[in-house]
Amino acid sequence: MSAAVHSGTPAAAPGQGIALGRVGDVMLFLGVFSGSVVMFEPAPYDLILAAAGVFAFLVGLAIPRAIAPLVVLVLLFNIGGLLVLTQPMVEAERSRMFVAVSFFLAFTCVFFAATVAERPYRLNLIVTAMIGAAVVAALLGIAGYLGGIEALTRYDRAKGAFKDPNVFGPFLILPLLVLAREFMTRPVLAVWWKAAPIGILLLGVLFSFSRAAWFLALFGLVALGFVVFLVERRPSRRLRLILVAGLGALAIVMLLGVLLSDPQMREFFLNRAKLVQEYDGGRLGRLARHFIGFLWAAELPLGLGPLDFAHYFTEDPHNVYLKAFLGYGWLGGLAYPLLTVWTLAALFPLMFRARPWQPYAQCVFVALLGHVIIGWIIDSDHWRHFFLLWGLAWGMIALEAKEQARRRTAAPA
Repeated sequence: MSAAVHSGTPAAAPGQGIALGRVGDVMLFLGVFSGSVVMFEPAPYDLILAAAGVFAFLVGLAIPRAIAPLVVLVLLFNIGGLLVLTQPMVEAERSRMFVAVSFFLAFTCVFFAATVAERPYRLNLIVTAMIGAAVVAALLGIAGYLGGIEALTRYDRAKGAFKDPNVFGPFLILPLLVLAREFMTRPVLAVWWKAAPIGILLLGVLFSFSRAAWFLALFGLVALGFVVFLVERRPSRRLRLILVAGLGALAIVMLLGVLLSDPQMREFFLNRAKLVQEYDGGRLGRLARHFIGFLWAAELPLGLGPLDFAHYFTEDPHNVYLKAFLGYGWLGGLAYPLLTVWTLAALFPLMFRARPWQPYAQCVFVALLGHVIIGWIIDSDHWRHFFLLWGLAWGMIALEAKEQARRRTAAPA
């Protein structure tokens, strides 16, 4: 997969020196790799990527026309957040910081898209750094859970160097899908060693005891296998894919059998595996709060405030679409789902076109779709890796636009 994206890609974009390009590569890699440590803010990820983004734009990184929808929609989304700040709020000071972080994440999203569009080889660089970060994060989470390390766990659930297990688990999904796709499409003897990082990531997801992460892993692996099966036309390859999928499923079941032989872990696992927890379906549980929140949103054009919902219900909305309306007003509430639909619709065809970035388009689309689905039960509007997914998606959309323009130019009259 890596070689495919590298082929035909210049070492540096026209008009920029190789030295500056390499400096940018190092900063970008370190920034993404540091995403495994976000226990405090600003995290190393924030500082390094802020510097990398400013550096890149100062030395000439351009925003291609193809990512204009992304730029406009994230800008409208955050302008909605600014408008919310014009009204009295309970958590005024924290809300201002919240909106500032939203602007920063939007900046990183645009930066990722622009840098991938300009230098396609950075798609490999970003994903490689994210795989490394995910393995480190998973190892920390596993060590924390098995070793009872309080700093690396929360509520007896692995969180690694994250603040919350519900962010730690989903962070591992894109790297898991990229590695799993290698097993689906390449000879086992060429990729056998990747079984170790896959196992580490699966253990990290399991020990997070996050229903969202479990869903993302299961949905992602099944959906990715289905996409690869559709794209592959040769019967022998399809048969091999079915065999690999069967062996992978068997290995996961055997691993679960071994781990759940411990009575305490089995009881905790079965309790967390319930589709509706007590705090979901109670009188003022999560689902009831969603209904009330949308009724409020219909009467509040400027929203309620990014953090004020918890003042009334002791918890955040745990629904990113409701959070968009309450935290960013009607403007943000409409911009967010429009961005979601537009991105998925534009990225979807790329999964089936023979391009160097096709493998990543498949993995990113599946991961992004999974995150969009779990957005109904969790607030993901400040997940750093979620904005990285948006950026990668639009970077590939821009690459496809360039390819289409090149083909139109090369076509005979």
